[in-house]
Amino acid sequence: MRAIILSLAFLVAGCSSLIEPQDPVCEAVAMIGGQHTTVHIYGVRSVANQTQYKAGYPFNWRWVSKGNFVSSTCQK
Repeated sequence: MRAIILSLAFLVAGCSSLIEPQDPVCEAVAMIGGQHTTVHIYGVRSVANQTQYKAGYPFNWRWVSKGNFVSSTCQK
């Protein structure tokens, strides 16, 4: 049983390196809790005439509307 758990732990640890880190394409500023917060943007897309950013922390790498940001350095 112990050997199975150890081999699963090594398998999971080995697979974690398969995920490639992404570089941000631009930055945006969001007003969070009354403070300006710089957020890294990892992608830009248009859905139904609405621009969305794939925002890093504190948006947890989700697609969020451009309207959530005060300003950005994104070209699109």
